[in-house]
Amino acid sequence: WWQVDKVSPIKLFDENKILAGFHLRHLLYQQGCHEYVRGVVSKVFKLWADKKINVTTDSEWAFEDVAEAMQKMHDRKNIGKITLLPDKAPKPQQKAVKEKEKSITSGESTDTDPKDEQTPPPCVQTPFQKNT
Repeated sequence: WWQVDKVSPIKLFDENKILAGFHLRHLLYQQGCHEYVRGVVSKVFKLWADKKINVTTDSEWAFEDVAEAMQKMHDRKNIGKITLLPDKAPKPQQKAVKEKEKSITSGESTDTDPKDEQTPPPCVQTPFQKNT
């Protein structure tokens, strides 16, 4: 999407452009602008409710798929917001399913190797251990 390594302040000045932002927590808690922020947020929400502005949503994800959503954002493949929804069902794990199908079709055993399993340390009691 928009990838820039460096921003030249001289070029911005020559092109009459500005790069700006603010730190909301600083504005709220260190400068005491609670009422100002509340008023601005109310105006923005009213513009959104009146459909004068809209939010561009790229995709919606289940909480369980947060790693994939973060990877998409990290790879800069989104345009708009990536939203996590608590009631959305997670995507089926196709990678694990494909690997299992591949091993079955190739005649490999699907059983796990006992030496690959880790035994818990003595201080951790599993449900299958008896108290001694």
